[in-house]
Amino acid sequence: MKKLRLLYLPVENIEGDQRARRKIFADMLSEDRLEALEIFSYRLFGRQHGWEAMMQKIYELARDFAADAIYWHGVWEGPLNEKIMLQIKNLPNKPAICNENGDPFGNFWVVPYPKSLLSLVKYTDVCFNQGLGRMADYLKANGAKHVYLLPAAYDHISFNQPITVNIEKQFDLVMIANRWTYKRPFASAPGAKNRPLLIKALQEEFGDKFALYGKGWERFSSSKGPIEFFKQIDAYNSSKIAIGLPQFSDIEFYDSNRPFNTIATGIPYVSGYSPKFDQILKEGEHCHYFKTPKEAVDKVKWLLSLPEEQRIEMGRKAAEYVRANHTQQHRMEILITTLEGVWAHKHLKADFPEADMSFLASND
Repeated sequence: MKKLRLLYLPVENIEGDQRARRKIFADMLSEDRLEALEIFSYRLFGRQHGWEAMMQKIYELARDFAADAIYWHGVWEGPLNEKIMLQIKNLPNKPAICNENGDPFGNFWVVPYPKSLLSLVKYTDVCFNQGLGRMADYLKANGAKHVYLLPAAYDHISFNQPITVNIEKQFDLVMIANRWTYKRPFASAPGAKNRPLLIKALQEEFGDKFALYGKGWERFSSSKGPIEFFKQIDAYNSSKIAIGLPQFSDIEFYDSNRPFNTIATGIPYVSGYSPKFDQILKEGEHCHYFKTPKEAVDKVKWLLSLPEEQRIEMGRKAAEYVRANHTQQHRMEILITTLEGVWAHKHLKADFPEADMSFLASND
């Protein structure tokens, strides 16, 4: 298979934010997995110089670098110049183009899809998404040719610490989540609107042994205030169990990177259920799912009732599983292999690559 000349377009608020992907691709280059690598933090450039200048810069980079593949990560708040995008797609080197979206969206009223994403998917060969179901249907209806599932993953670069099961625990239960504030009347995400009900039930049951981190929870006595993203691991290590609830619980296979990052620390994770996500992390083995606040309380109480050695061993095995099967390295290998297949399809008339679903627990 041809080694790719990869143009990576990371979505960042600060240059270098995407620690894991940058490190993975740099390693791929040094290990001769890639022929060449160019990285352009497009959103930062667009915010400073304008979105037209951003598109022109991407075109010039793709042309001058002779990119075999373009990986466009995330979304941005500006428009997409589709005329320039068509020029990129029709460059003589015929690059394989993919985008990856990790954000959940609702409808025209509740977290609408960004115009930039809906414009971009028409020109990509593959649209990688953290969820399928209604999201995949909507992206296809807006011109996406192939929508492939690429779940979130454990950030083994940013959170690269050993499994620490023997740390003395201050809390029985920890939750990290922000409370949404809705700008539009009656707008609410299915998962996010249930968080206050869940937190109320947990606080009533577990009292001061429940620690809640995030913005907007000041009225709850369990609130510990906001926490920096890269300090979350300290909060998890201070508790016997962690719990979470995805913002959108109506998207097949969807959840954020929080379950993976949390489970990798070595404590059991109790999660709000998203359809089919239990095909990625198995119920009772890797994760523990609930659909109502009462179910959540019951799952946590059951885990706490187990002998400590059994609960610790359960958490350790799940952490080892996530670290062995669900890192950002695993996800980027799928992405690059798919781009290689798209390039071969365009240049060698090979079959178009099928979706790689090797991350499903049933494939282990």
